Amino acid sequence: MGEVIRRLRLERAAHCLRTNKTPITVIAFEAGYATHEAFIRAFRSVFACTPSYMRLKSSYNGLLPTPNGVHYGVMSPIRFIETQGEIGMEVEIRTLESRKIVCMPHTGPYYMIGATFDALAGWLKENQMEVGLTAALYYDDPDVTPVEQLRSDAGAFVSDDFTTDDTRVQVKEITGGLYAIATHIGPYDGLNSAWGRFVGEWLPSSGYTFPDTPCFEVYLDDCSVTPSAEVRTELCIALKAGAD
Repeated sequence: MGEVIRRLRLERAAHCLRTNKTPITVIAFEAGYATHEAFIRAFRSVFACTPSYMRLKSSYNGLLPTPNGVHYGVMSPIRFIETQGEIGMEVEIRTLESRKIVCMPHTGPYYMIGATFDALAGWLKENQMEVGLTAALYYDDPDVTPVEQLRSDAGAFVSDDFTTDDTRVQVKEITGGLYAIATHIGPYDGLNSAWGRFVGEWLPSSGYTFPDTPCFEVYLDDCSVTPSAEVRTELCIALKAGAD
């Protein structure tokens, strides 16, 4: 996800250059660069021009190529994301406790992880374990990783003392700490768009950066009994204060 945020911050910087007179040094700091020189180098490497030249070329749209279609959008730093055709998502900042999770790994398109969840459900039933909350963990940035190499986990939360020697699964810990959590309400096929809005609009404007930990989503409802329009999913990103 780091490359996505870097690109979105530079797109936001380009937008500021084209639409207002904010000093370039201020734009550089807001984009996460400690020095004016570092910002100039990064900006030139992707836009093939200097920020000063971009400011003169106000007709340029300031968008960079991306395979996932997520671009910076102008938005106030409020706590709600309105998604077109969907119920809005409320973004909260929460401190979470560390939690243990039993996982089955999935490699390939993130949207195909459902088959791995089916296999995990079978394993839980085989081991006479009650299924509680489940979650998907995502490790790779789809902006830079080939889709067939994307790594994720289908998981189910377990007690802190849970152990197993079964090599079909792995027991991991989701690290506690500060998280941004967006609650998406609606069908699972809207999650890709929801992540795009969360990462593409809220996060770059939030003032937070993030450690090198996987983002994840938690499924709060049983979709076999809950109407699809009412299914709740929490999208979770670990945070740290301040820009890198």
